[in-house]
Amino acid sequence: MKVRVISALILLPAVLMAIIAGGWVFAAMVLLALGLAGLEYAKLLSLKDYGLFLPMVWAVVLLWWGDALWGQGAWLGPGMAFLVLLGAASQLFRSGAKDPTATWALSLSGGLYLAVGGAYLLRLRALPEGLWWTLTALPVVWIADSAAYLIGRRWGVHKMAPKLSPGKSWEGYAAEVVGGLLSGLLLGMVWGYVGGPLTTLSPWRGMVLGGVLAILTPLGDLFVSMIKREVGVKDSGNLIPGHGGMLDRIDSLLWAGFLSWLVAFILG
Repeated sequence: MKVRVISALILLPAVLMAIIAGGWVFAAMVLLALGLAGLEYAKLLSLKDYGLFLPMVWAVVLLWWGDALWGQGAWLGPGMAFLVLLGAASQLFRSGAKDPTATWALSLSGGLYLAVGGAYLLRLRALPEGLWWTLTALPVVWIADSAAYLIGRRWGVHKMAPKLSPGKSWEGYAAEVVGGLLSGLLLGMVWGYVGGPLTTLSPWRGMVLGGVLAILTPLGDLFVSMIKREVGVKDSGNLIPGHGGMLDRIDSLLWAGFLSWLVAFILG
């Protein structure tokens, strides 16, 4: 627990500063996180003897990342068509590769899963009021997740998904939803006041965002847990003391990117 808190206290200011800075600083942070998560994803699947084509995972991530910055959707059609065909062709010349069809599919789908989440984090930050929405969305996920961890660890009895994540309980999930609603309400109030005429973010908008994220982002955590249980490990890596790997840290944020962008688009 102590190590977990220390790691969070070191990383949190750096992430918040990157969000506030925006631009290349935020984009570089997102790309670094996705690249490390992609590496961990490939290592996880290698435990089941799937020799993922890591350059393909990273190429898909880079395509969506670049499109979010400059392409505005125009790069995705031809870019994905090229990578799908290139990925298929690459397997024909990898002599001795086990399960080449699965390798091709898992490389593309894994890269796409990471890429979509990361791209929409960039799209969210790039909105006219993206600073305030991002400063609400990411802290809401962290606060709600912490509430689930603390309450679930102390009072969690009814298991939510025992085969995927034995530590998760319905009591913890309830705390996560309440924590998301309350933190969204509070952050919407704070940033609405700080931003003044620069933002339309309000307490009720923040609460809606907090509720949506708290209810749905745990699915991202459970999805990564599903992968880890399938290959027989507890964490995706040991990069961050007390927290596991990068994929463990961004599993919910990958869902938060698109969901937050969608809420901001609808309410904005």
